[in-house]
Amino acid sequence: SKPYFLQQLEDVKCEAPILSSKMSKKQTSLESFFAKGKRPTEETEEEPMTSKKKKAAFNRQYQESYLKYGFIATGVSRAPSPLCVICGDRLSNEAMKPSKLLRHLETKHPALKDKPSEYFERKKHEQEGQKQLLRATTSTNASALRASYLVANCIAKAKKPFTIGEELILPATKDICRELLGEAAVKKIAQVPLSASTVTRRIEEIAKHIETQLLERINTSPWYALQVDESTDIDNKAILLVYVRYLYQEDVHEDMLCALSLPTKTTAAELFKSLDDYISGKLKWSFCVGICTDGAAAMTGRLSEMLASRKIPPELNSVNDVVKVINHIKAHALNSRLFEQLCEEMDAEHRHLLLHTEIRWLSRGRSLARVFELREPLHRFLSEKKSPLAAHFSDEEWVAKLAYLCDIFNLLNELNQGKMITVFKLADKFAAFKAKLELWGRRMNRGIFDMFQTFAGILEETEPETSFSQLVHDHLSLLLKEFERYFPTTKDPRTAKEWIRDPFVNKPGESRMSIQEDQLLEIAKGLKSMFETTTLPVFWIKVTAEYPEIATKALKTLLPFPTSYLCEAGFSAVTATKTKLRSRLDISSTLRVSLSPITPRWDRLVAEKQAQGSH
Repeated sequence: SKPYFLQQLEDVKCEAPILSSKMSKKQTSLESFFAKGKRPTEETEEEPMTSKKKKAAFNRQYQESYLKYGFIATGVSRAPSPLCVICGDRLSNEAMKPSKLLRHLETKHPALKDKPSEYFERKKHEQEGQKQLLRATTSTNASALRASYLVANCIAKAKKPFTIGEELILPATKDICRELLGEAAVKKIAQVPLSASTVTRRIEEIAKHIETQLLERINTSPWYALQVDESTDIDNKAILLVYVRYLYQEDVHEDMLCALSLPTKTTAAELFKSLDDYISGKLKWSFCVGICTDGAAAMTGRLSEMLASRKIPPELNSVNDVVKVINHIKAHALNSRLFEQLCEEMDAEHRHLLLHTEIRWLSRGRSLARVFELREPLHRFLSEKKSPLAAHFSDEEWVAKLAYLCDIFNLLNELNQGKMITVFKLADKFAAFKAKLELWGRRMNRGIFDMFQTFAGILEETEPETSFSQLVHDHLSLLLKEFERYFPTTKDPRTAKEWIRDPFVNKPGESRMSIQEDQLLEIAKGLKSMFETTTLPVFWIKVTAEYPEIATKALKTLLPFPTSYLCEAGFSAVTATKTKLRSRLDISSTLRVSLSPITPRWDRLVAEKQAQGSH
């Protein structure tokens, strides 16, 4: 029997008797091949084609003598292309022949065909110089683009106006470079684009880049927790500030998630709608393990961090009078200037008063302290203005009450401050503070005031007639009662969870599952050194792979925010960024750049933009 391929070939012959001579030769070759008992290979059939490919793959090389026709070599050395130094035309490798190069010169540049070789040599050097200039310009533009991003990042973090780049930073940098490095450096600096519109775009791009990184990190975290607060800016625009805490690279991180504008009402429904619109499009609510607010009615409707400090007896409250004093000075430009000059003449430590803001309650203690420190200049200034407010500073009892309020508010502010605070640390703080309130009340009954340094100093200097022991004791008792109401001992977050804080101490009476007890015993055997050398959240993150059940319970307890301190600090940044002169500024991008600890990926950010010099 004939081979299958040969049989098919004969069938084709029968159907089409007229074949080309090439096909006949191919058939004869195949017949003779099979007659010898051999099987044709692909190499045998493709041999003519391969030889053609090898012939077509021949590349012509450049010769130095081709320069007399006005051509130099460009492209890869394996297959160079001739480039005309006169018009810049680039021919194919096949045109790398003296005849074709001469024809280009005679047809395109007939007036130059009799030029000497020195002419084309000079054109060659000019061409090479242009290439070097192009490379240098491209490199300089890329560096200027990166510098533009870096300066915009600094402007945002410093919370300065965007015009400062073009009006101050660039001229100052030019002057420095001119004095230290020369005019060449000044020319390079001048290529950095720093106009106000450019800085605005750069900050927006950096903020978007940081947000992308942040969302990537949160989405890789098994859980996250939120901290939410709402306030108004100088333009009476409502802002919802949201912070997030998440796990990343075996550690707990905190960052500003978003700053959302509230166009109309600030009710609980509007707050949740704005937050839900942002979260639903970028994150998953199912991974959120806690939301912390300041306790306002729009947020929770019941408990509050700040209400415990608001109930001050009327006979002890000097805050309203202090607010009147501050407004009398700060509300009038002339009074502010005159008071500043007076403070300078009296060699006072400070020159300005601090505005008291009811919404930002933490500022109350600082405002009171500043008024107390400047009480002598204030008394003199108000007396010269014949203001009835001057009588407060000559009243020893009123000054003593102000001193006490400065001390107690300073102690209250310290409770809510700090980053990366866990619920255990805050519960310890509140428990210790409640114990101090009881102790201070007992010491007040004995006439001991040294725990309030400012208050005790005023009593020693003035010796007012009124006894403050009972008055302060009653306020401390009221404060203790309010703390117990908002942070009751019966609902201590540490109850039955001490094993999270110290898994190596077996507390009797704590309810645990048997599996949890067994895993804690295993942890206690070999992880003591790691527990002592790392923070509490990091320890539980590192043991998650080996003990996932109890590590999950521990991290879900440690991750939620215990206070809204970060939002309070964030609104201070809002006040510094959005001033009267920048009241129409959309601060969401600026806030993200100034408050986020994430470093942008500068190489990736710059690579996404085309480098162009300033003009």
